[in-house]
Amino acid sequence: MMKETMRAAVFEGEGRLVLKDVPVPKIERPDQMIGKIEVCSICGTDVHMTNVPAGYPATPGTILGHELVASVMEVGEGVTQFQVGDRFVVNPNEYCGSCYYCKNNLPNECEKIEAMGIDVDGGFAEYVRVAEKMAFKLPKTLPTPIAAYAEPLACVINGAAKIRVNPAESVCVVGAGPVGLLFIQLLKAAGAKPIIAVEPNMMRREYALKCGADICVDPMAEDVREVVKDLTQIGVDYAIDVVGNQMPVTIDVIRKGGTCLLMGNNARANPNIVQSLITYKEAKVLGTWLANASFGQAVKLLDSGLLNLDFMITHTLPLEEIHEAIDLLRRGEGVEVLVDPNL
Repeated sequence: MMKETMRAAVFEGEGRLVLKDVPVPKIERPDQMIGKIEVCSICGTDVHMTNVPAGYPATPGTILGHELVASVMEVGEGVTQFQVGDRFVVNPNEYCGSCYYCKNNLPNECEKIEAMGIDVDGGFAEYVRVAEKMAFKLPKTLPTPIAAYAEPLACVINGAAKIRVNPAESVCVVGAGPVGLLFIQLLKAAGAKPIIAVEPNMMRREYALKCGADICVDPMAEDVREVVKDLTQIGVDYAIDVVGNQMPVTIDVIRKGGTCLLMGNNARANPNIVQSLITYKEAKVLGTWLANASFGQAVKLLDSGLLNLDFMITHTLPLEEIHEAIDLLRRGEGVEVLVDPNL
């Protein structure tokens, strides 16, 4: 039997994330489930939301966290695909299903989207309420820490589908946090060559090499454009910004006719762009936003063992140490940081 209250990390305004006791969520619609959180990993968005000033907006009074793994504790009468005990991951962006974008197979662009851990309560807690349509059942063979990669990997798969890198095509990945490292591993599996990682943090450069990057560039010590030119002669076929403010770098390093993919999201970024470079290079500049019909693929890929993800988990901390967990990423001292409310 579930408790009446639970511990949770509640966002209470700029820079204020407060650990407190709150009511355990209850089922409010027939299609909802209550899950017991096994782990919830920390996303760069969580860091941005707790910065001062904030780099991404969140609703005060909301429990943060969205990269979660949970097990079903209770189901609504309308739930048909899950039963108590099933483990699941969640697409944290609940779409309405009726707006223009939903009806045109773009639920990630839903006009009424409700983002878990931003607009509605998320996973930095002991329990969570989710809609069945947003939950994806996990194979029994998939370990919980690896399953925690499902949400960022689903976003990466959606982005990778937009550029469809072929074997021997060259890629520059700007940013070697968890999402950048997932991109590197996925591109390596696709046969990309060379893969160039750009990252100022020494530890993350080392992780990028372990994930399959052929070379890592420290942008604080080297001219990224010159390094890329020396290695490729003409520039890379694709450049990916997973930081959110590096569009000028991606345009600089692509070849003529190359493609920039912008995935990182920083609400305060306002870079100066030399627009004539886009024209002169006949560059393609694409944005990619959240996951779109890619969660099932992400779960299958995680279960396949194709990606090497265990070593990327640098820390697992209890919920009571949520502030230290977030600060590890903020200081660049962690890669994949998990929060386990059961510790």
